[in-house]
Amino acid sequence: MNLFRYYSTMRSELLETISGVKNANRNLYFDDTTPNWSIKDKLEKLFNKYLDYASKLGFYVVTRHCECPNPKHTGYPISNAYGIEIKYQDSDYVWTGIQFYQGKRKCICPCSVNNQLSGHHIIDDVIFNKNSDQNLCNIIEGILSDINNAIYCADDQHPRSSIREQLLRAVLKINDQLLPEPMEDYIQKKCCHNS
Repeated sequence: MNLFRYYSTMRSELLETISGVKNANRNLYFDDTTPNWSIKDKLEKLFNKYLDYASKLGFYVVTRHCECPNPKHTGYPISNAYGIEIKYQDSDYVWTGIQFYQGKRKCICPCSVNNQLSGHHIIDDVIFNKNSDQNLCNIIEGILSDINNAIYCADDQHPRSSIREQLLRAVLKINDQLLPEPMEDYIQKKCCHNS
């Protein structure tokens, strides 16, 4: 998949998802709208699909384990879905300081000898490969961040308008990548040219 296809297919899937996010019916007995848990599940799959492709461009989200029940736990062991060997603050990567999640999660800490699941504090850090296109990684971060925010907005009892808002922000950012120039630049040129 090339970059244009990456953006265009993501845009298409986001627009399809937005059109399915309808406000709940006031009469709960006749509410046939898609529930938040279903929207959240769809968004998580979409997010993971495009996050996976972003890794080919040098964009990664790695998990920093801050603490776990293992008494020998020290520092911040890092786990990831990419099979890369990496330590916290590894100099081969740009540590952006951007976090997609911080809190308690049930997972396996790399320091666990028995690969035992435990609920412990983790941070999902956004990092870039130092040799990758940093501007491109920043653009992807902005888009994926909006999708990630939409996932959080899809928790039960949250208004669906906030889900749509986050997804529309992502679509607008994608539009700027698909057009020959960003919309703001185009508008500025037209305004200056016509005055």
